[in-house]
Amino acid sequence: MATATATNNIVDLRRMLAERFPSARLRPAVNTEVEPTGVTALDSLLGGGLPKGEVTELLASGAGSGSAQVLHALLRHTAEAGRFLALVDGADSFDVDAAEAFALERLLWVRCRRADEAMKAADLLLRDRNLPLVVLDLKLNRDAELRRIPSSAWFRFSRLVEYHGTTLLVITPQQLVGAAGCRVRVESRLGVDALAAGPAEALARSRFELLRAAGIEREAGHAGVA
Repeated sequence: MATATATNNIVDLRRMLAERFPSARLRPAVNTEVEPTGVTALDSLLGGGLPKGEVTELLASGAGSGSAQVLHALLRHTAEAGRFLALVDGADSFDVDAAEAFALERLLWVRCRRADEAMKAADLLLRDRNLPLVVLDLKLNRDAELRRIPSSAWFRFSRLVEYHGTTLLVITPQQLVGAAGCRVRVESRLGVDALAAGPAEALARSRFELLRAAGIEREAGHAGVA
């Protein structure tokens, strides 16, 4: 209990300093543990994959952005490694028919219809040490729903994933997660031809841009093909 209290105090202190001194640059401990996504361009940009113990935000605006292809690639790669993925589906939009049967056997799919339901479900899952990889998909939720999410919820998620060493990927239509340790934008503009050609072709057309790493927002790099 003392360890948990100390960890929470440290995280709260970091947040307070960041809010009071936004121009300051603290040197965080480097986290070398990552969760590969199976998307070569994205993993290369992130130094191997999604950072463990942090919240990663994937910005994917508009139809054909490529976020669905990233999600399916992550599910496939996780299943091939013999691990499980928990998906909190904010708008009940996950395409089961596009996933392989063996991958679905490794998926915990929480189907929600509103953003508030999805946030409550994610909160419960992030408290479970048996679920090291969680995806919260809010891409198709309405703007009105997303605006009602309090910023404190994201900082609570950040504390939970840091304490448990969980990997959390949040897919959003616009910048939303203030507590994101890492933020990436994906732009693909996939048309019917690319989608019909299969997931490999769709991912090959995806372009990733790193917007935040180690708590610092910046234009850090690009990967993929426009």
